Amino acid sequence: MARIPYLTEADMTDSNREVLSRRINLYWAAGHAEGGAKNFSNMGLWLRFDSKFDKRLREFAILTVGYVTRAPYEWAQHVRLGYDFGVTDHDLERLIAELEGTDTDFTAVEKAIIHGAAEMTRTTRMSDGNWDTLAAEFNTELMVELMMAISFYVGLVRFLNTLQIDLEEDVIPYLQKYPLPE
Repeated sequence: MARIPYLTEADMTDSNREVLSRRINLYWAAGHAEGGAKNFSNMGLWLRFDSKFDKRLREFAILTVGYVTRAPYEWAQHVRLGYDFGVTDHDLERLIAELEGTDTDFTAVEKAIIHGAAEMTRTTRMSDGNWDTLAAEFNTELMVELMMAISFYVGLVRFLNTLQIDLEEDVIPYLQKYPLPE
């Protein structure tokens, strides 16, 4: 159960109406900080829809952050969203295996994204090896976008886990299909 109450329809104001138009618990909690919620939402939406970085690969990074931090809300939401961006069940099975220490048939670049995101989540920085693999593949703009995505979601999981944001009913099956380890 969330540590703070979710806003209600009666709590909508002109400044939080746009954020609250998305009927997800994340926004109905974040909406308590009207200006912050709007800017937080804008960054997330930019990363999802307007960033030039490959969306499937970006989802690998986000899913890694959710898995490593054992953040059920983030993980389940992005298992669902990942499908929209080309992530397959086979990808999810391999991602979990890779993060659990089993070598998979992901490409070197895919592995560098996954392990680099895990490093940034656990230690706050990416190793030279993963960075160098990615920098050989992506230009500076795309590298910055990837680092922004990982950093944004590392912050978001701390918000979600600390406030104990509840999963929406329609997302629970994704967590049941791919449960997080204890």
